[in-house]
Amino acid sequence: MADPGVTTGGTPELPPVAVAPAQPPVVEPPPKEPPPPIPEDPPPPLSGFPPPPAHFVYPPLQTNVEEYRVTMDPLGFQELLTTRTENIYPAEFTAPDGTKYPVEIRLRGNSSRGWPKKSYRIEFAPGVRFQGRNHLQLISAWREQTLMLEKLGYDMLEALGVPAPRVKYVRVVINGQYQGIYHDIERVDQSFLRNHGFVDTNASIWRCGMKNCEMKVVDDPAYNRPWEKKTNELLPSPELDAFMRLINRTPEPQFVEALSRSFELEHHLRTFVMDALNANATVEDSQSYVIYDAITRRWSYVPWDLNNTDAKYPIGANPEADFQHPLFNHSLFDGYVEKEYEYRSSGEAGRWKPIFSNLNTRLVLRPELRAHVLDLTEQALTELFAPSVIHARIDAIYELLKPHQPGSPYDSAAQFHDGPRYLKEYVANRTQFLRGELARWRSWKPGLSLQTVSPADGWVELKNLGTTPVSTAGLVLTTELRWAKVKTDILGLPLPGQPALLLGAQTLEPGATLRVSLPLADEGEVGLFDGVSVVGVLDALYYGKLPVGRHYARSLENPLEWEVR
Repeated sequence: MADPGVTTGGTPELPPVAVAPAQPPVVEPPPKEPPPPIPEDPPPPLSGFPPPPAHFVYPPLQTNVEEYRVTMDPLGFQELLTTRTENIYPAEFTAPDGTKYPVEIRLRGNSSRGWPKKSYRIEFAPGVRFQGRNHLQLISAWREQTLMLEKLGYDMLEALGVPAPRVKYVRVVINGQYQGIYHDIERVDQSFLRNHGFVDTNASIWRCGMKNCEMKVVDDPAYNRPWEKKTNELLPSPELDAFMRLINRTPEPQFVEALSRSFELEHHLRTFVMDALNANATVEDSQSYVIYDAITRRWSYVPWDLNNTDAKYPIGANPEADFQHPLFNHSLFDGYVEKEYEYRSSGEAGRWKPIFSNLNTRLVLRPELRAHVLDLTEQALTELFAPSVIHARIDAIYELLKPHQPGSPYDSAAQFHDGPRYLKEYVANRTQFLRGELARWRSWKPGLSLQTVSPADGWVELKNLGTTPVSTAGLVLTTELRWAKVKTDILGLPLPGQPALLLGAQTLEPGATLRVSLPLADEGEVGLFDGVSVVGVLDALYYGKLPVGRHYARSLENPLEWEVR
């Protein structure tokens, strides 16, 4: 499965390693037996959510910007403004209708604690609800001076039918000092469960740790932070481990069926669409959520922190948005994964691995799911990004906010007023770029691919599914998809102890196969890479443990499908 966005030119010729001779093609495979069933007794109920909409329409825009007033100790407020304190302070919250509530206020976020315009969390007393919520998350949006992109991202999710936090604009005043326009973003908690139609209103919620959301069986403590359980914290959490095993260890022929029974798959595929339109980025820092509904026994993924978009307009930034983030965000096919990896590694060599979601990668590897995301993205470009639609939305938000922008001590008035021009230009550039991405992916054809994987026997067979000869020189077979390059010594010889194998130079004609010895675990992952890029994947397989005498093989009828033989 090659990434059509990666090229490999300039690979040096390296000493070949010994490989087993090519095996003759199997003309009549042994009779296939069904793969071992996944125990499911009894089958879980159907999703409790209504079907996602067939057409995408932005939700109605608010008609006024409410004012939230907070009164607190002046010294505490000064500490909030000038430090990254974890302290929590008592305060009084005055609602837009004048009702006063005793509350607690603290800083929220990570890097945003160092911004001049702070973000805040306000917590009401137990049992007290304001507009149906016990907590308020007031996000400053200081790094995005149009004040629109994060709001647009969440509005896109609502238009796509994905249960996600709702966002409204508010004006924040603390101790009589106007702080500016904020995003009041719905917190993912038990109120969220009630407000978005979860059957289990006491569902368990987990939050990805920093540098995570990779959906792995085992995290890497060198750079991953662990999951945080946000509800039902005192109860054991074996279901999260079981979900990670389902994502990573389900045999490929059963993967879509098994995932569809246990996961709101359609919702997640539609998050790819929002990611594409909004150029969503650095999901590893988003601390997004997963929710387990114990009544339906189904999982949901809830995206968070959409202000990381590559299109953001920071203070003093170039007045042209980055519109070239590839399709299939936070997967092994996202070229910006390498860009972020190289940036992090330049400061801390040896600590980092490429950070991407195993779930997203497995979804893209499935041709039918990949095609569905392409169709949804094309539809969204027509229905949500058409100039007649998105320009009107941008203009309406600007007119809503314009009377309240003056007076903010932290924001750039010039960049805010430039926002409509900036965003309309981004939409035009992004639309053209995405249409090119869609065409590229739709025209993709398989080339050198994994043909057979036999963990028990310790070998992998490659096959040239293309129409021209290919060379294996410099290609890498790896049993760890985050280890896509072979480390070599000063003579260019591979260093020992790596989970990757550097292939020697052999030419495979169309239809030819090559069997390569490779130590494989009973369950795990295996990938074929170009040896140049950490996202230069040509093909990959996540696999589960099989009964004795069975292996994975591509279907003779459809070479893009896997079977168990």
